[in-house]
Amino acid sequence: MSEMSDAEIELKLRDFFESNFQYLKESSGHAIDGYMKEKAFQQVLYYWKKNRKLIEKITRSEVKLSLPERETPNDKIPYTIEGIVDIVQEKDGTWLYDLKTHDIDRIKANITQYKEQLYIYSYIWKKLQGNELDNTAVISTPLPERLEAAIRKRKPELIEQELEAWQPIIPIGYKEEEVEEMISNFGEVVEKIEKSEFCPPDVDVLLNKPAGMKSVFAVHVCRNCDVRFSCSSYRKYLEVSKGATRNDMRKYMKPSAEEREEFIQGNMEE
Repeated sequence: MSEMSDAEIELKLRDFFESNFQYLKESSGHAIDGYMKEKAFQQVLYYWKKNRKLIEKITRSEVKLSLPERETPNDKIPYTIEGIVDIVQEKDGTWLYDLKTHDIDRIKANITQYKEQLYIYSYIWKKLQGNELDNTAVISTPLPERLEAAIRKRKPELIEQELEAWQPIIPIGYKEEEVEEMISNFGEVVEKIEKSEFCPPDVDVLLNKPAGMKSVFAVHVCRNCDVRFSCSSYRKYLEVSKGATRNDMRKYMKPSAEEREEFIQGNMEE
């Protein structure tokens, strides 16, 4: 793409975007309206404009890394860690990048979580595969609010100003001595999953806004969970939150005796 004009690149990106959109629409059975579709394309377009120099230097993209034959620390349950990263190799060093759809504030406020993931990927790339590595970084793909506003207003000068101010790359570094503890922590999570230990956070957590997030935990996290209505903490949240009361959500959580009887009879017939 480096030999193409900006206009040609934009047309090519739109072609790629449309092809991917149609594929996802047909494979998932879901679609979005024209406004959201165009907004999604603008995110792709301006991500390219901001990171073009870096993208053109990528040596290997979507590199699959795997750390097999690990065992959890207590129950010795076997598991494998896998991930996908981009690699940039230059004269002054080799960087490993991980793309995230989370905004910058969320990443910076929870940097340890992202560091653990990148450190493990780096360990696989450097220690197990014998490759050079000098640094790591997370790339935040969402557009900043000020840039989105400038795009909506269609003001080229303001767009360029906000595009210049946008800093989506967050360097993480790499310290090999910390990796084993991180892998052990990962193993403890695997053990909890295997034991079906899915303890929900307290309802107070759901009502509060986590660091780096723009909405409360229940809105930012729980609404993306398919089993939230079976969660005791989420049910309590619906009972006390103003939004749930305003939308009369409680009626769905406490069906009448007749509704319960109909549900039982219907399932017995099935």
